[in-house]
Amino acid sequence: MIKYIQVIYVQLNSIIIGRRIKQKRISAGLTQETLAERIGFSKNHVSSIERGKYLPTTHFIAQLCSELGETPDYYLIGRKVDETDEIMNLIRQLPQDKLEMLCKLLETYIHNCY
Repeated sequence: MIKYIQVIYVQLNSIIIGRRIKQKRISAGLTQETLAERIGFSKNHVSSIERGKYLPTTHFIAQLCSELGETPDYYLIGRKVDETDEIMNLIRQLPQDKLEMLCKLLETYIHNCY
């Protein structure tokens, strides 16, 4: 049986996304510096995203999900979609080099579709 994923068009609000990330980081007991080290970004970058200055990249979100245990839906739109859990379980099994390749493919795909 083929599953269809509902596509939801939303305007991403960087401030709200940043608040969700900060809230999850704090509840995990992590500082910005510790989180940044664990996901491979600078403390300043994490801070800028938490303050809503920038939208996080696909790679940032993927690393964040691996470290803090949520799905991209949670951070981007504030809710989870069942299909996302299945996809994230597959993504979590990828080695780092394959994860980076997948992020580049997704970013290219999204950039060319919209």
